[in-house]
Formats: sequence, structure tokens, C-alpha cells
Amino acid sequence: MLYNVTWKNSKTKQIYNATKRSEELMSYLEDSLLNSELVQLIGEKPVPDKGREYGEMIYYYKSKPKRRLLSAAPRRDNDYIHVVIFRGILTKEQIIQNGFEIGSYPDPTPDIKLHSRAEIDVLIELLKKMVQQI
Repeated sequence: MLYNVTWKNSKTKQIYNATKRSEELMSYLEDSLLNSELVQLIGEKPVPDKGREYGEMIYYYKSKPKRRLLSAAPRRDNDYIHVVIFRGILTKEQIIQNGFEIGSYPDPTPDIKLHSRAEIDVLIELLKKMVQQI
């Protein structure tokens, strides 16, 4: 696990070979999280193993103790990003009510596929409301 990184300078970005649109969405998500002051720490888990190159960015809403808000990863063959939301901050029902596409992550941790900046904007607004309640 590496800390104090950003998507733009991460090993994950270097090894992932994601689609251009997926990389743009990763940058926009990270900028939106930082601008809304939802995150205090960013980490990453790169896996540079030959033939399995991937990784994920992990965003923490508290740095001490570390409290994960969400993780995000781009896609090689699709124009969306995959986001997993931790700590019960949003329920699967809230995600569905807001029109997000659900991924296949096992319950109770919801995951979504974000296809656009507009979807990221909606997610950021939901997270701001919910994190205030923690």
C-alpha cells in the first residue's frame, strides 16, 4: 500500500493501460473529492505482476485513524470507472434510487460503475450529505 499519491502520479495509472475516457473519469473523481474536502488521504494498491497489471486508488475521509471512503479503479476495455463505497456510507438502495449502475461486488458493500462526470457530481453530493452524518 502506498500513501500520499494522486491518480496522476500513481503507479496504478502507469501500469493499468486504461481507456482514455476511464482515465479522464478517474482524474475528475479525484479532483471532485479533493475540491469538496471529502478526503484527507489518498493511497493506492498497485499490482505490477506481469500479465495481471492493475491497481486501485483508495480515498480516506479520515487519515488518523484511517477511515476508507471509497476505492476507484479504471477499466482497460470500458469507458467507465468502478467505485466501491465503504463503511455503509451509502446503501445499495440509495445507489439504485439515484440511478447508478450497480456492479457485482458482494453485499453489503455497494459498488457502482460511473460513466460520466454528471454521475460523479451526483455521487459527490450524496457523499457530502452522508459523511456529515458519520
